[in-house]
Amino acid sequence: MKKILIILTGVLLVWNEPVVAKNEITGIQIAKKIQKAKKKAKKTSQKKKKVKSAKKKVVKKKATKKAKYNYRYNVGEIQHYIHQKIYEYGWTDNDYYAIVQIVNRESSFNPYAVNKKSKACGLFQAYPCSKMAKYGKDYRTNYKVQVAWGMYYIKARYGTPQNAWNFWQSHHWY
Repeated sequence: MKKILIILTGVLLVWNEPVVAKNEITGIQIAKKIQKAKKKAKKTSQKKKKVKSAKKKVVKKKATKKAKYNYRYNVGEIQHYIHQKIYEYGWTDNDYYAIVQIVNRESSFNPYAVNKKSKACGLFQAYPCSKMAKYGKDYRTNYKVQVAWGMYYIKARYGTPQNAWNFWQSHHWY
């Protein structure tokens, strides 16, 4: 009989090992198998961590590339809001139709729209975008702020949305 020392998870085990037959596993062999299994588990867990970390980086990059904003918006909700606001300016349903035509051509009712060439932004394509800031700090993302600025702009520059639409039809900008 030989004495065998095995350390498993910080505990020292000592026992006398009997002589074994060829096909039986000894304590040393068990310890080696346990060590191999631990090493393999550690490598696998490290690989999983690396993969998980890499996935997070890719997701983060994709989110950063798209934009800083949540791209959800509801066209019907925006149109309904505009329809409510036209009456505050004393405008009619025909004026509403004109605004819908302008905004549809300028931004397709996307409050996050940005013109690649001019960098104009928002529903009404304000240039520079910061013009809308006096109507709200969240002018880049809040369609209500953009509508307030757009209606002010149309009233100040053209008087009515119909006049703005007539100008747009002639020049393809307003």
